[in-house]
Amino acid sequence: MGGSTESLGGNGPTPQDREKPTPSNYGFHSFRGFTWHQFTGTMSTGSLAVVLYQTPYQFSGLVTAGKVIFIIDLVFFALLCICICLRFFINPKQIVKSVYDSDQSHDEPFYLGAFGVSLALLLQCISLYGVPASGPWLVKACEVLFWIYFACILVVAVLQYQTLFVTQDFNLDSMTPSWLMPIYPLLVTGPLAGVLMQHQPHESASPIWICGIAAQGLGWMVTVLMYAMWAIRLLSTEIPPPVMRPSMFVAVGPTAYTVTAIVALGSSASTGLPDPFLGEPPKAAAATIHVIAVVAGTFLWLFAFWFFALSAVAVALGGRKLTPNYAWWSFIFPNAGLTLATIQLGKAYDSPAINYLCSVMTGALFLGWLFVSASLLNAVRKGKLG
Repeated sequence: MGGSTESLGGNGPTPQDREKPTPSNYGFHSFRGFTWHQFTGTMSTGSLAVVLYQTPYQFSGLVTAGKVIFIIDLVFFALLCICICLRFFINPKQIVKSVYDSDQSHDEPFYLGAFGVSLALLLQCISLYGVPASGPWLVKACEVLFWIYFACILVVAVLQYQTLFVTQDFNLDSMTPSWLMPIYPLLVTGPLAGVLMQHQPHESASPIWICGIAAQGLGWMVTVLMYAMWAIRLLSTEIPPPVMRPSMFVAVGPTAYTVTAIVALGSSASTGLPDPFLGEPPKAAAATIHVIAVVAGTFLWLFAFWFFALSAVAVALGGRKLTPNYAWWSFIFPNAGLTLATIQLGKAYDSPAINYLCSVMTGALFLGWLFVSASLLNAVRKGKLG
């Protein structure tokens, strides 16, 4: 049978999952509220820091703001890692429960991908903000970390979907875009490769470029399969209840980050292509790849915006029935991807109009991050959110 539609919205631990504190389990009870769901906050914060660095029409205060957001994200990520490790230390059985739900009573295993995406965004921020102020050692460190990251997320993607395919029996009527989360770490590998290779020597940049394309291809193809399931779910049943509708924005991200990756990697093909490439100098092929990448990115961009529009209308129809929960981070991270995709296209077309649109989107994203952060902190303070 399918999992609870409420839990699949990404609201965190359900009331049934909670235990009343006793002297014997008080420590466990205190840390049980820390799950993989919370890492959607570091996903959103890290993506905002990346957007602030890459948005057009830069000024010194904007870069400073990006550094502050990056530091907040780093501290936030470290604290969450400490808390979730304490949860697992107090009750080791929670390790398995957090990555594999045998009775499908909650959706935490889907959000393991949020941890991987948070790592990728931190690595992007380190390269963007840290490398210009550091020595060659950080460039090499970023290269090594990239390959460790890719190896880990590939193994996790295979094992997690193998578990879902073989041992789980989900009801399609209960599907939400959160089912895309396990593949998200691969979907941000292409943009990560596009950022890291800017500072890498050619012998290191070329393998990263190739890996970025391959990883993005795998992430995108799995997403296409999930998109088909999501469309069937919307056509066969009603849209999710208002409290879950913010999670519909998750569907924006895969296409948006794929556009970002395609255009970014296409524009850096002259650096990424092996030399020689198919027996010829890479310059001629790089120009052709760049053109194809921009056309392909343009082709897909409106698809991402379509998902954004569908989600925005659905959320608006929910009106005042919306209540703060971890799904609200879906207002930020996927739309940060749409903003980055627009930024890449603005650079490719050298269009002032697109660049001004990017500035507006960046401002809206920053205000949205402030609003979501304040709303969730207030909900935690009032005890309405675990």
